[in-house]
Amino acid sequence: MLHFNRMVLKDFGPYKGEQIIDFTSKSGVTILWGNNGRGKTTLLNAFRFGLFGVVQRRNGVLKKISEMGNLEAASEGRYGFSVSLEMTNDADTYKLTRELVLRPGVAKPSGEEDYEKNFSLNKNGSILSPEDREHELNVIMPEQVARFFLFDAELLQEYEELLEANTADGEQIKNSIEKILGVPVLQNGVVDIESSLSQYERAKSRAATADDKTKKLGQELETLNANIEQHQNIINEKQADLGDFIRRKSILEGQMQDTETLRGWIIQRNELEKGLAKSDSELNDVNAKLRELLKDAWRGMLLNTIRDVREKVDKEISALESKKEKHNVADKFILEIKKAISDRVCPVCGQDVTADVIQSLKEKINQSTSEFKGLSEEERQRLYDLRTQLQSVKKLSADVSDVREVVKNLEDHKESLELGIGQTKQQIEEIRDNISRYDNETDEISILNITREHSEVEQTIKDIRRGIDEETKKVNELKSDKERVSKAIDKTAGGIDYRIASRRYELCEHLYKIFDKSKSLYRERLKKNVEKDATNLFVKLTGDKDYTGLKINDNYGLEIIHRSGRTVPGRSSGYEHIVALSLIGALHMNAPLRGPIIMDSPFGRLDPVHKSNIARTLSSMAEQSILLVYLGEIDDQVARKEIGNKLIHEFKLARVSSMYTKVE
Repeated sequence: MLHFNRMVLKDFGPYKGEQIIDFTSKSGVTILWGNNGRGKTTLLNAFRFGLFGVVQRRNGVLKKISEMGNLEAASEGRYGFSVSLEMTNDADTYKLTRELVLRPGVAKPSGEEDYEKNFSLNKNGSILSPEDREHELNVIMPEQVARFFLFDAELLQEYEELLEANTADGEQIKNSIEKILGVPVLQNGVVDIESSLSQYERAKSRAATADDKTKKLGQELETLNANIEQHQNIINEKQADLGDFIRRKSILEGQMQDTETLRGWIIQRNELEKGLAKSDSELNDVNAKLRELLKDAWRGMLLNTIRDVREKVDKEISALESKKEKHNVADKFILEIKKAISDRVCPVCGQDVTADVIQSLKEKINQSTSEFKGLSEEERQRLYDLRTQLQSVKKLSADVSDVREVVKNLEDHKESLELGIGQTKQQIEEIRDNISRYDNETDEISILNITREHSEVEQTIKDIRRGIDEETKKVNELKSDKERVSKAIDKTAGGIDYRIASRRYELCEHLYKIFDKSKSLYRERLKKNVEKDATNLFVKLTGDKDYTGLKINDNYGLEIIHRSGRTVPGRSSGYEHIVALSLIGALHMNAPLRGPIIMDSPFGRLDPVHKSNIARTLSSMAEQSILLVYLGEIDDQVARKEIGNKLIHEFKLARVSSMYTKVE
C-alpha cells in the first residue's frame, strides 16, 4: 500500500524556497489549513507533478508548466522548481524527484523552450533506469486511476455523470473505476486469448481451403474473416478517436465552466450591440420621416385663419341657400294660388273660389314675387364658388390635423427610442467595463468559439458512436455468416489437418468463454461489494434514517434508496458530495491497489452535521488521508474532536506575501 512520508517543495507555485511537509509514516489524517488563494490546490498539483509530471487546471492540463515557478524567486534570479516525494509501498521505500530547470547555457528564460524536465526515482537506495522508473511508478500509482486518490470538491461533481447512460464523462469514469478495481487484468486476458483464437481460426480456414471437399467453403470463410477483421479495425480506430474526443469534450467543459461569466457578458454585450444598431437605424428612419413632414409645418400655423375663413364661408353659403330655399317655397305657393285662380276651386279644401278671393289672391301673388325673389346669376355663381372654396378649406384643415397627429406619434416614438438607446449604451459600457476587469488570458473570439467547438465535439462523439454501432452490426452479421459456413465445413471436412486445427480452435474458444464469463462474474461481484461498502459509508455519513442505502448501476453510479424502496430523485449538491465520497471510500476498500486519499476542500458544500460525520468517517476510508481545508470550511475544534487520535498532523498555509506562502 502506498503511503506518503514527506514532500519537499522548491519554488513551486507560491511555496518560495525549500519547504518541507512531514506526513510521517503513521496512518491517520493530516490537515493543511489555508485561506483561499494560499496554495491548497497547488499542493494537490504538487502530488500530480511529482507522480506524473503534469499540472491539472479545471480547463485541462497546464501547457506552460514553467508558470508554476515562484514569481518572487524568479525576480531574485532563480528559475524553475522541483517537487520531491518520499514514500513507501508495502516493504519498499522510494524517493521521487521531478524538477524543471534551465537548459545549459540559458541564464534567463524567454519561453518554455528554455527549460527541461528532470526526473529520478530511487528505490531502496538504488537509482532506477528510465525504463524501470516508468514501470515502477505505473505499478505504484497508474495515472489512469489517480482521480480516486487525488481529487477536489469540483471533481466530485463529475461522479453525477455515472447516473446517466451513454455520457462521455460517465464512460471515462467507469473505465477508470474498473481499472482501479482490477477488471483490466481479466480484460487483458480476454484480449490475449481472443488474439490467439483469431490465429487458430485462420489455421482452421487454411486447412479447410486445402481440403478439396471444403475448398470453396474455406475460401468463403477466409473472406468472411478478412471482412470481420477489417470492420473490427474500423471499430478499434473509432473507439480510439472516441476516447480522444471524450477527453477534448472534458477539457472544453472545464474551459466553459471557467469562462461562463465572461462568455455570458460577451454574449449579452453582442446582443445589446445588435439591438442598439437596430434602434439607431429605426431612429434614423423616424428622423427622416419627421424632416419630410416638417417641410409642410407652416400649414399648422394656418389653423386659426382656416377656421375663421371656414366660418365666414359657411355663414355666406347659409344666407344664399336660405334665400334660394325661400324663393323655392314661394314659387311653389304661387303655383298653387295660380291654379286656384284658374280652376276657381281651392286645391286644398275643394271649395269654390269667389271673385273677391281671386282678387285677393292676385294681390298676394304680386306681393310674394317681389318679396321672395330668387338668386341672381351673380349670386348663383357666388354660391358655387363658395362651395368649392369650402371643400378646399375642409381638405386643408384635415391635412393639417392629420400631419399634426403623425408628427406627435413620431416624436413620441423618437423619445422612446432615444431613451432606450441611452439605457442600452449604459448597459454596454458597464459590461465592457466588467470584461476589461475580468482576468482571463483567452481572447474573446476563442472564448465564444469554445461553445461552438463543444457542440461540434458532442456531435462528432454521437457520429462516432453511431459509426461504431453500424460497424458492430456488420461484424455480427458477418459472424453469423461465418458460423453458418463453419458448420457446413465441419459436416463436410474429413482431413486430419482440419480436425487438428478445429480441436485447437475449440480448446482456445472454451478458454475465451471461461475468461469472458469470469470477467463478467468478477465485475458483478465487485459491483455488489462496492454497493455494500458504499451503503455502509453513506449511512454513517448521512445519519438520515429515511435513507436506507445506495443502489449501483452498470456505470457504477449510485442512487439513494428511500426506506419505502423507491430511489430518491433530484438529490441536492450536498448529497451528491456525500454519495461521491461513499463511492470513493468503497472503491478504496475493494481495489487491489491501495493508497492515500488527498482531497482539496472536502467539506465545502455540506452542513455542520454532515461535516462532522465525514470528519468522523474519513479515517476509515483510507489508511492515510491528507485534507486541504480552507479556514471556516469546518470548525477546527469539531474536526479535532471527530477525527480524534487519528489526527496525526496539522499545518497552516501562512501568507508572507501575495506570491509567497509558508507551510507552518
